Amino acid sequence: MRDMRPRIMMVRPILYALILLLAATPGFVSSESGHLISTTPDGKIDWTTGIATARGIGIPPKDSASPLQAKEMTRKAAWSVALRNLLEVVKGIHVDSTTTVSNYVTTNDEVRTHVDGFVKGARLIKEQEMPDGSVETTVEMTLGREFSKLVIPQVDPKTVPLSRYQKKTTSPLKPYTGLVVDAKGLSVHPALAPRLLNQQGEEVYSVAYVDQQATIKHGIVLYEPDLASAQSNPLVTNTPLTIKALRAEGADLYISDADAQTLHGVPSYFKLLKQAKVLVILDQHHP
Repeated sequence: MRDMRPRIMMVRPILYALILLLAATPGFVSSESGHLISTTPDGKIDWTTGIATARGIGIPPKDSASPLQAKEMTRKAAWSVALRNLLEVVKGIHVDSTTTVSNYVTTNDEVRTHVDGFVKGARLIKEQEMPDGSVETTVEMTLGREFSKLVIPQVDPKTVPLSRYQKKTTSPLKPYTGLVVDAKGLSVHPALAPRLLNQQGEEVYSVAYVDQQATIKHGIVLYEPDLASAQSNPLVTNTPLTIKALRAEGADLYISDADAQTLHGVPSYFKLLKQAKVLVILDQHHP
């Protein structure tokens, strides 16, 4: 009789993949900790902490020299699948409104090599053996710091405010500790390097305005699902300047000229941009 074992071993991973696909409906959900999470068939992205996570399942081999060898082979298979899934998660991340990490990986060999290296250096956060002997492995990697530097294009730094807003203010200044942009209801997709634009389309905030050290630390922005979560985030603490975005294009947000004047016209507020102390509030469920 024809040996059906290879076919069976192929079917089982497919079934697991289908289960994971059904369980991971794309979109945003608010976790118990109040983070903004983007899920994919391969894993998830926590846009509040800037961490990408993926799982992989290893199936026990039918032929092995010993149970110990079978277990080790299963663990290695799970690790390999988890890294492969993490790479797919990372490749799907938007760098800006029009470009994903995948665009850079497919067009730049050096970027692809470095991205592969980051993924292979992922942290093991969970390993669980299932009743049938299979192993589920969960890995994660940080999207800020050196990874953001790798995929965010280098631009000429903008060290001074826009000239139209460089007016002296005489009104009393509040000691704000960060910037929160409310973009709920605007169908924004998160990205590593979004921009804030004034009503004329000029950049009020982008990677060009951020000091390099701030970029290395946590990236350009972090995302939260609500104002309460934003105000408790240590990036901006509990007294941030909160403004409302007028509209969105992809990951970019347009703000009023009055708000742009506030950010660029007050040196202490402009410094918040240079330090990348910026949070964006998005809807918990992506349309």
